[in-house]
Amino acid sequence: MNTSTIIIIVVVVLLGVIALISKHHKHRYVFHEKQVSDAIAKVFAEAGVEEMPESKFLHAFQLKVNCSRKELLFLLGKARSTGMITTENGTVRKG
Repeated sequence: MNTSTIIIIVVVVLLGVIALISKHHKHRYVFHEKQVSDAIAKVFAEAGVEEMPESKFLHAFQLKVNCSRKELLFLLGKARSTGMITTENGTVRKG
C-alpha cells in the first residue's frame, strides 16, 4: 500500500468514529409521552399540590426523569405543547 491509500483509510475511519460518537451523544435518551406524563404525575403527587413554583417543579422533574438540563427544557416544552402542564407567572400547574 502506498502512503495516500493509508491516509485515506485513516481519514475514513476517523470520520466514522466521529459520526458514531456524535450520534450517540445527540440521541442519548428517548422519552416517551407516557414516561413524561407519569413523571409529572409523580412530581405533583409527592408535593401534594396542583400548582408549584417552576424552579421546584423543574428540579423535581429532572430528578424523576434523570436527564440533562437541555433535555429537561425540551421535555418541559413538549409537556406544555401536549397540555400535560400549563405555566403562568413562574408557576407550573397540572394540565
